[in-house]
Amino acid sequence: MVLRLALALAGWVAPWPPPRPAVAAVRPIVIRHDRPDSLYRALGERFPAVVRVGQAGDGTLIAPRWVLTAAHVARGVAPERDRVIVGTREIAIRRAIAHPDWIEMGPHDIGLLELAEPVDDIRPTPLYERADEVGQAVVIVGHGDTRTGLGGAWRRDGQVRGATSRVESLDGSRLVLRFRAPPEAGELEGAPGRGDSGGPALIEAEGQWYVAGVSSAGFDGANGPGTYGAVDHFTRVSDHISWIRHTMAPSR
Repeated sequence: MVLRLALALAGWVAPWPPPRPAVAAVRPIVIRHDRPDSLYRALGERFPAVVRVGQAGDGTLIAPRWVLTAAHVARGVAPERDRVIVGTREIAIRRAIAHPDWIEMGPHDIGLLELAEPVDDIRPTPLYERADEVGQAVVIVGHGDTRTGLGGAWRRDGQVRGATSRVESLDGSRLVLRFRAPPEAGELEGAPGRGDSGGPALIEAEGQWYVAGVSSAGFDGANGPGTYGAVDHFTRVSDHISWIRHTMAPSR
């Protein structure tokens, strides 16, 4: 899974804005070619609340019974078949809910999974409610396929990885991240890849990590998806707080 650290890349060749984003339904955490993969795995392991959603993507535990993910991941979930994988455990899904205003390739790519039983041994990640994301450093996490920013063959091992990035700008209700090449890139910069859809962009504030974005879609870099110059969109959590809380509220 490729964690996409989207920091501004000098000299990327694709036009901006590209005409149409490609939904990140099958994309991994992509890493720098000059840094060991073990560092990215170690970073990802710091965030056990980031969980696998069947074979479709990732999500973040935000309450004992609730996982935040992308709408396109939630829409593809079959509760009678798919499971949320927390560490080595498989937990049944009671309901998969996509945002009512989401359409394919459109905004509001955010969804929720209600679990059939609570997760009591992992601390949920709170939601980021501030509107000051632009310019902030983030960590992206996922379990998808991986390769380096130079491109080449994808590798699938199911390992969690984390990468760093920065929120470059906003595009409506999306956070925009860019995967920069060395030497401009951050120490563990990266980008999402195949299987990372629905995973988080995390912001740290006052010693606490918050989920600020949900991996949604991306534009190819110089050598294809997830390569240097790639631009990724994460659905902005702070724009969807009311819907999330309303959906999670106990039925009356």
